[in-house]
Amino acid sequence: MRRYVIASHHRLAQGMKDTLEFLTACRDIRDINAYVDDRELDDQIEEIFSSFDPDDEVIMMTDMLGGSVNQHFCPYMNEKRHLICGINLICAMGLVLLPEDVPLTPESIREIVEDSRSHLIYVNEYESADDQKDE
Repeated sequence: MRRYVIASHHRLAQGMKDTLEFLTACRDIRDINAYVDDRELDDQIEEIFSSFDPDDEVIMMTDMLGGSVNQHFCPYMNEKRHLICGINLICAMGLVLLPEDVPLTPESIREIVEDSRSHLIYVNEYESADDQKDE
C-alpha cells in the first residue's frame, strides 16, 4: 500500500492535506503540524510510522530543506520511503495521483518534482512575456 505523510512547521501541512483531499480522491493522507503544541515531533512521526506496514511505500513531504521537520524525517528514508522537501500543491498532487499499481522509482518522483518547479512563476513577468508574443 502507498502512504502519504505531509509535515511542516505550524499548520501548513494541515492546509495542504485539506486542499489535496478537496482536489483529489485521496483520503489517506497523514499530516504533522509541528510545534503547535507540546507533543514531541519524533513521537508524532513514530506514531504514524508504527501504523504502517513495513512493506508500505511511503511518500514523505516536508516544507523546507534543512529545516528541523525535514531533518527528523531523514532517518526514515530508504528504498520504499521517499522524502521530498519544499513541497508545493502541484508536486503533492502529482505524487498522490500516481497510480498505486505503478511502482515508485527515483526517476518517477524526480520527474514530478521537476515538473512542479516549472509551476513556480513570477506572474508579472510571465504575463508580460505572453502579451509581447500576442502582438
